[in-house]
Amino acid sequence: MAQAQAQPSTSFMPQQLAEVTEPAAKAMAARMQRTAVPIPSLPIPPLATAFVGPNETQKQQLRAIAQDRPPVVLLHGFDSSSLEFRRLYPLLEPHTETYAVDLVGWGFTDYEPFAADPELTISPQQKREHLFSFWQQHIQRPMVLVGSSLGGAIALDFALEYPQAVEKLVLIDAQGFIEGIGPMASLPRPLAAAGVWVLRTEQLRMAANRMAYHDQAFATPDAMRVGRLHTHLAGWSDANIAFMRSGGYRISTRIPQVQQPALVLWGRQDQILEPKYAAMFEEALPNATLQWVEECGHCAHLEQPAVTAASILAFIDGTDAPQQQQQSTVAGVAAGSSVAAAVMVQ
Repeated sequence: MAQAQAQPSTSFMPQQLAEVTEPAAKAMAARMQRTAVPIPSLPIPPLATAFVGPNETQKQQLRAIAQDRPPVVLLHGFDSSSLEFRRLYPLLEPHTETYAVDLVGWGFTDYEPFAADPELTISPQQKREHLFSFWQQHIQRPMVLVGSSLGGAIALDFALEYPQAVEKLVLIDAQGFIEGIGPMASLPRPLAAAGVWVLRTEQLRMAANRMAYHDQAFATPDAMRVGRLHTHLAGWSDANIAFMRSGGYRISTRIPQVQQPALVLWGRQDQILEPKYAAMFEEALPNATLQWVEECGHCAHLEQPAVTAASILAFIDGTDAPQQQQQSTVAGVAAGSSVAAAVMVQ
């Protein structure tokens, strides 16, 4: 499958990006591009899909440097975006081919088809198909899927459906044992729209931001702005409703069927998903390694990115994870949140 031509970031990123001050967020946003990706079971044209990744020249250079290292694909959580990986991505990128992808319905991937047709639904099947089509276009070899929060459930679900595309899994404070999205799946559209509107409010996002971090120096207004930046795109609420109508992910009974080696990273101080879930993953997955991330809440890739990157690379290489060192906080470089994970843990 041929790679589609990328669209410059300035043509689709919301104007509110100008309000963001964090250098890492601005740098990641500047690299965002779109490519047309088909979703076979959705009656829409190939979807303008946002991602950050190497160009063809960089890809060949990275493959020479990385040698046998597989590519890494980063999957964000519920109603988040690839900006969630702005502190982790630069630490992985020099070592192996790395992508951060906004799957259908979230991030900076085009929402307008869902505004045009409110009857469309975005189910786990469509998210699987979307990622598989992206993989066929850009990667075409077994990858390491890294999923945070609900992105972990998405990674597990994908690995079960397309095992040929996944070499290893990394689950960062992953959702997997909480089934579906509850009553919101069956709400009348006006009530669902009202609930989605609440997800966008600065007050809720700021509260969730504080809940996501152990070190409150990261929970800044700028982090909140980064976390809700994608909600300013036209059709955002329609796409969220389309996902909610599907009922969400129900994978807990299938987790023991996952055969790929899995690294489970868990923030010791996670207040969103209790530590018991880390132990449940370790027990349920046939080939899992659990590693605790100290001094860390729900977002290890943001609060302890150096530890997270080193652990991922060691896992890929089959070496021991380095001992965690105390990481100082720079309050002026705020980490953004997987905000809606705190709202619905999806």
